[in-house]
Amino acid sequence: MKIVMLTNEFPPSIGGVQTHVYELSKALVSLGHELHVVTRWREKSTPRMEIRDGIYVHRITLAKSHWLYDWQLKQYIKKLNHQGKLDILHVHGMRPLKACAGLNIPVVFTNHTSSFLKRVKQDQKLLDKMADQLDVAKLVLAPSEELADATRQCGYSGPVKFIANGVDTEKFSPGPSNLRGQLGIPEDAFVVALARRLYEKNGVLYLADAVAQLNHPRLHLVVAGAGTDREAFENTVRTGGIEDRVHMLGGVANTEMPELYRGCNVSVLPSLMEATSIAGLEAMACGLPLIGTNVGGIPAILRHQDNGLLVEPRSPEQLANALNTLILDPSTCAQMGLRSRERATKEFSWETIATQTMTHYEKCQNT
Repeated sequence: MKIVMLTNEFPPSIGGVQTHVYELSKALVSLGHELHVVTRWREKSTPRMEIRDGIYVHRITLAKSHWLYDWQLKQYIKKLNHQGKLDILHVHGMRPLKACAGLNIPVVFTNHTSSFLKRVKQDQKLLDKMADQLDVAKLVLAPSEELADATRQCGYSGPVKFIANGVDTEKFSPGPSNLRGQLGIPEDAFVVALARRLYEKNGVLYLADAVAQLNHPRLHLVVAGAGTDREAFENTVRTGGIEDRVHMLGGVANTEMPELYRGCNVSVLPSLMEATSIAGLEAMACGLPLIGTNVGGIPAILRHQDNGLLVEPRSPEQLANALNTLILDPSTCAQMGLRSRERATKEFSWETIATQTMTHYEKCQNT
């Protein structure tokens, strides 16, 4: 198949959608398909055209004006189709959808973002607008049942299917790490990874409260992420007197994340809303147990008392108790980590996710 991914977000920028599009495209290439990614040209240091891991990446200038954006993107899709018939347009993020209308090419839309969950709680006028935008898609994929339900709730009448996010289980795997030496963390410390953007929806302030409440002398927290809640997060850490055991790294490139996870004992997802967390899957593939909130797609990857512990959202007390449980029982913590790795390789490799996605592409072509 000749497949085009349409997205405003793609590496080198950092984020879950970027990782999803890149890794899914790479896995589809390995299955023998021709992949083109059409994305907005944001950083002048990046090439306009490149072949990256077998993926043809097209970075194009797109206007801020909605009307002009749609026209420019549609013309580019037509150009690619003229060069060789396209089999599937796979859209990530709602912005490119309108440009796909009237092209007589099957459109698949992946509904990634938690912002969609907020939008479906608005008035009927907005719901009607969202349903109209989605009408161009023959199929909607969603990386959590919560997002799938939200898609139906807005009035979209086509098929909606759950497919989890995936993980590169070769890149993300157990192994040695220099993290502790680089950050001055003792070898006998219990190190917690928080690989989250520091925004309200990710529940990071509840984890800051939990670590401050617990104030365990062996617990170190490594934070890989930036965002609007950083100042409040650091204030909580400072007030709790634990700043010497909290390591704020800011945004960390995905290529550097395996070493970070390998230097930790557990990864925490304190989210208030979440799809099947790519960060969670990456930590699992590196052999870490998870502590996560019982929201969205987290229970799809985290089985309570199997490869980690589920807690209720907005509860620093439950987060603190879960952390303390694993600190006090290193054997159970290690066994949960082994089961995390096993689940990641069996159920969530990108090859598995790409194969599932191909099944849906083929159905779209045949209906």
